[in-house]
Amino acid sequence: MSAHKALATFSSAVLPALAVAQAPVINAVTPLANARSAVRTGPLTVTFSQPLTATSAVALKVFSQQSGGLRTQATTPATVSGNTLSFGPGASPFMPGETVSYTVTRAAASSGGALAQPQVGQFTTSVSGAGTGRLQPGSVVAAGSDTNATALGDLDGDGDLDLLAAEINGAAVNVRFNNGSGVFSGSQSAAVNASHHAVAVGDLDGDGDLDFVVPNYNSSSVSVRFNNGSGAFSGNQDVAGGGFNTTNVALGDVDGDGDLDFVATEGNVIIGVGVVSVRFNDGNGIFSGTQVIPVGYFPSNVALRDVDNDGDLDLLASNRGNSLFPASRSTVSVRLNDGSGTFSGNQDVSVGNEPSDLAVGDVDGDGDLDLLTPNRGSNPGTVSVRFNNGSGTFSGSQDVIVDDYPSNVALGDMDGDGDLDLLTTHFSFNSAPGSVSVRFNDGTGSFSGSQSVAIGGYPGTLALGDVDGDGDLDVALGNLDNTGFGVGTTVSVCLNSLGLATQASQIRESRTLFPNPAVAGALVQVAQVGAGASVEVRDALGRVLCTAKADAEGKAQIALPADFSAGVYLVHSGGQALRLMVE
Repeated sequence: MSAHKALATFSSAVLPALAVAQAPVINAVTPLANARSAVRTGPLTVTFSQPLTATSAVALKVFSQQSGGLRTQATTPATVSGNTLSFGPGASPFMPGETVSYTVTRAAASSGGALAQPQVGQFTTSVSGAGTGRLQPGSVVAAGSDTNATALGDLDGDGDLDLLAAEINGAAVNVRFNNGSGVFSGSQSAAVNASHHAVAVGDLDGDGDLDFVVPNYNSSSVSVRFNNGSGAFSGNQDVAGGGFNTTNVALGDVDGDGDLDFVATEGNVIIGVGVVSVRFNDGNGIFSGTQVIPVGYFPSNVALRDVDNDGDLDLLASNRGNSLFPASRSTVSVRLNDGSGTFSGNQDVSVGNEPSDLAVGDVDGDGDLDLLTPNRGSNPGTVSVRFNNGSGTFSGSQDVIVDDYPSNVALGDMDGDGDLDLLTTHFSFNSAPGSVSVRFNDGTGSFSGSQSVAIGGYPGTLALGDVDGDGDLDVALGNLDNTGFGVGTTVSVCLNSLGLATQASQIRESRTLFPNPAVAGALVQVAQVGAGASVEVRDALGRVLCTAKADAEGKAQIALPADFSAGVYLVHSGGQALRLMVE
């Protein structure tokens, strides 16, 4: 055989084998990206095209927005099994209705190589409890001067949601601790630069607790403060922005390296400029960078979400506008990420008059993220809803009628039916108090209702979370004075309560059911129903589906049939009822 022929034979034998050695790709993620009612106790599972190396466990980073920060740490790592990479929350479920974010970094590898492109995603967890979305005034929390922006998170690691309240004209973020029932107390504060319209929480240094960032309006900077794990904050890092008034901030992993970066909106009333500054985290909470993204005039808020479904976080900025600069007035700027934290595009979505805030979520249940803005200049008040086509292009003309002078918005499942409802704050120029309105989603992004609750002044930003531990979403928001010039010193807490239709048969706290949510075939434990009491599971039509009897200690066990359909059920006993979610 000639040398040339031998070489050809060798090549034909070897090259196909070499071609087989390929890097893994991600085939599926569960829960689905942008899911709006994911099981709180369920795992996050990433399925790959090939078996992974054992060292790939470090590739999955899971961040809770409200409790525990970075959940995949040395004591609670992700696990590798064949071609799956997964993390389960175990004995510490995700919080009701919170946003969980995750990154699969390039550290995921098989024998054929490493993952070529990281993947970043987010999902919203389910709620349970008895709340029907009818808000009732709860406690009023003393929280320093000029309270405007609020955030909720388990700051001291005791399992309930504590409160951060930023001062619009002061130089502090006030910390108030929850007793587990939605009653807040304390006098601690963290020094920052002055004048804040927002505060955002997240695990910035990857140590398993929640830190915070605040935009400093007057100094074109963002203050970063670190938690010691007990809710005491320290540090003096103030990250420079683009040189304009800094209005808002959002956290997210924009470059796919497994830590939380931030973007901040900036503007100037005089010259009509609007930009978003992008700053990258080194993994230890130290931020740097100089990237500035042009958006519309005087942006009021910013969000980081994957609107084009390509596995990275894009940015959206609501542009409040001004009559002096009509070309960029009343829009939402959408800028798409290339996966490395570089943003581009020129889509500016037309919305209603003077959008002073922004909320992003899948309101129509089609798996992609839509956007909503309160139109502060509208009277009667409206909230614009613009639907995503799945590729990050927004359209539509729906404007939901709400109360007068809408200011801030938030999305959350307030009535426990698995979709995202709309909350809006409203202010008054006279002596009347401000208010929070709730409009309920029919599951397709159509909102209706007329419920509202008065609060103690000019309302600030909305923070949603289960502050009283009953499984549903409550609301906390700061109160300024009624003219908006900042003499308010309190935060209003509004609790999610029972609807009129259910008050005759009082619904008790869902924490007497475990597990809740449950799955078909599960054995559900019911406590505190009375010795020997009969227990019935009924559907929405009142039909009895299964029964049980309590023991001498007032505890019962209900065996759900294996073919039980997913949905919301009521567990009745002695004229009282508990809400059970089956997923």
